[in-house]
Amino acid sequence: SSASTTVIESQIKSSAHVDNEHKKTEINASSKQLPKHPIQFTPEDLRTYLEPIINKLLDDKDSRPFRQPVDPIALNIQDYPIIIKHPMDISTMHNKLLRGEYKTPLEFCDDAWLMFNNAWLYNKKGTSIYKICTKLSEIFAEAIDPVLQKLGYCCGRQYVYLSQVMFCYGNRLCCQILHGRNFHYYNNLDPSRLNLSHNIYTFCDQCFNSVKGDSIFVGDDPNQTLIEIPKSLFSSAKHDTEERETMIDCIVCTRRWHQVCALHLDQIWPEGFICHTCIKEYNIKRKENRYIASKLKITDLASKLEKRVNDFLSYEGCQTGHVTIRVLAANDKICEVKPCLKEHYPNHTHVDYQYRTKVIFAFQEIDGVDVAFFGMYVQEYNGRCPAPNTKRVYISYLDSVNFFQPKHYRTSVYHEILIGYLDYVKQLGYVY
Repeated sequence: SSASTTVIESQIKSSAHVDNEHKKTEINASSKQLPKHPIQFTPEDLRTYLEPIINKLLDDKDSRPFRQPVDPIALNIQDYPIIIKHPMDISTMHNKLLRGEYKTPLEFCDDAWLMFNNAWLYNKKGTSIYKICTKLSEIFAEAIDPVLQKLGYCCGRQYVYLSQVMFCYGNRLCCQILHGRNFHYYNNLDPSRLNLSHNIYTFCDQCFNSVKGDSIFVGDDPNQTLIEIPKSLFSSAKHDTEERETMIDCIVCTRRWHQVCALHLDQIWPEGFICHTCIKEYNIKRKENRYIASKLKITDLASKLEKRVNDFLSYEGCQTGHVTIRVLAANDKICEVKPCLKEHYPNHTHVDYQYRTKVIFAFQEIDGVDVAFFGMYVQEYNGRCPAPNTKRVYISYLDSVNFFQPKHYRTSVYHEILIGYLDYVKQLGYVY
């Protein structure tokens, strides 16, 4: 109703009227006089803003499987209650909304994502229900975001980080265990044993099952003596661990934000997170972020690469954020030659090769924030290094993300950085 809309909008803006003195005087974020006004929502407020989301989900023709609670007996899925511990559906969410059980809009979002996660967990990827769930989650995310942002939150999405790829100790350490795959692991209770110093040893399904017999040989280095471990001491698991994005509370109004949306780090702002709404309403001044790319130590290499990229963008008439390039690390290291390589090339290898490794990153200022869009690791073997690495450089690793603006210059900017680096080391005497 329009009356309820007026109530919630007036509440969101009420911070400007609660304490007029705060409005007149700028307040430091670390001040003891910082106002504390926890946001509160009435059931009518939440119904006004969230019931249209319910209706949007119900109106979608594919939402039928999600409209009512899952009936395991009628659907003949007896294992559903075993796998799904906390069932959720649209009608249950609607009833909770009508009964006033939700205290914040984020609780409503949590139930929606619980419903989607249940469907993704129980149904295999590629099935019709799985695909419908994905489509419905996209409809929900698109509809809920502007509502949550109007209420002073960052968004209504769920952000999760997939578990990292694990190494398999079978097949001479040349195998990996990808996310979602089954694997077997051994908890090492005695890491003092020779060539068995790690706490856990993992094998992919294929490598584990390919070993005939009741034991499997395990070790840190496959070229050394391996330890025989009974297969019965291994446990089975699925590599499906997910880590959710950290949520942080505004120290003024207690609204919860994703830390990645807030771009907040306690190391920079130890007083705590303050949302944009409270900064504006209470005239709060946050401490300036001193940890920006342009203030990092500049080197001759970084200066030349930065000038090359920005000159290129200027020549192309690109009026986007300034690009900053910095060498984030530069260390001398030694490459130790493995025994197997010495066996293959006995007359062409030395014991070790000294080199300098550098980490080069490129940042672009987007909406007042430094965004790292390109990173590169290089290895430089100078003239004192023995052959075959004399005066040779290796680009050992590079990666980029698609945040550079405008996007049609992304590849060209990457090329400018690479060509600029190779031209720089060429002038220093590197040949290869």
